[in-house]
Amino acid sequence: MSSFRHWSDIGELGFVAGMRLLLWMYRKLGSWAFTVAAQPVVLYYFLANAEARSCSRQYLQRLQRCGVLDNVSWILVYRHFNAFARSAVDKLGIWADPANCGSISFSNRQLLLDQLDTGRGAILLGAHLGNMEICRSISRSNKRLKLNILVHTPHAERFNQLLRELQLHCELELIEVSQLSPATAIRLAACIERGEFIAVLADRVPVASRDRVRMIEFFGEPAPFPEGPFILASILKCPVYTLFCVPAEEGYVIRCDNFADRLRLPRRNRGEELERVMRRFVAVLESQVRAAPLQWFNFYRFWSQPK
Repeated sequence: MSSFRHWSDIGELGFVAGMRLLLWMYRKLGSWAFTVAAQPVVLYYFLANAEARSCSRQYLQRLQRCGVLDNVSWILVYRHFNAFARSAVDKLGIWADPANCGSISFSNRQLLLDQLDTGRGAILLGAHLGNMEICRSISRSNKRLKLNILVHTPHAERFNQLLRELQLHCELELIEVSQLSPATAIRLAACIERGEFIAVLADRVPVASRDRVRMIEFFGEPAPFPEGPFILASILKCPVYTLFCVPAEEGYVIRCDNFADRLRLPRRNRGEELERVMRRFVAVLESQVRAAPLQWFNFYRFWSQPK
């Protein structure tokens, strides 16, 4: 299997450059104006970013071979870029005004409310599928719910800077995943004991953990997935849920499901159990991607082992 650059070595797609104008139009003039205004921005990056364009096409062709898509054209690749652009603006819009994203349906919301009632927190496993930013809005709708987000902030520093300028990040805690240390683990354990939730996207390998991966079959071929989120869950001895958010006809749907009451990795067969747990998550992720194929926002060679 070929080796390619790690995802963190690839610069942002650059949508932040025109984001202030697009967000202003989205908020002041509505969805129609945004749709029109966004097209030149999307078209520019579609034409200028050959690597992302190629990775998108390869991903879509893989789904075609797996029977998810009937035909893959450059128009479909462009629609993939366009879906990412809409998601990027919605990330800002949801914090500026939740009504910007239309209605938000939260299936199994009661699972998290019941977890809150226990007094202990939990881990929320997600992926770069759809718009996880919308999920952050749950901390707005329920003041009891404190959300800690494990992120790779250097990779999206310009975007985070824009969030800070708009003061849209104040209702949650962002924790840098590339610096996950014993001290950070202790900090996260304290979060769980205080009844807080920890959200982590479990589909990308953090910069400092490139050797802590498992090759798990994903759409017919092994792909590198990080061990860290699952090891962390076992250390914290807390419940684990999966959480995904994808667009619906008039807004977004948040899907929450119980993954494990507690992840146990026995010393005698730690490796085998870890792989079994990771395969379970990847199977869940694959089913979510099948339902919303254009919402997969990993514009790099996902199936290749990073250098």
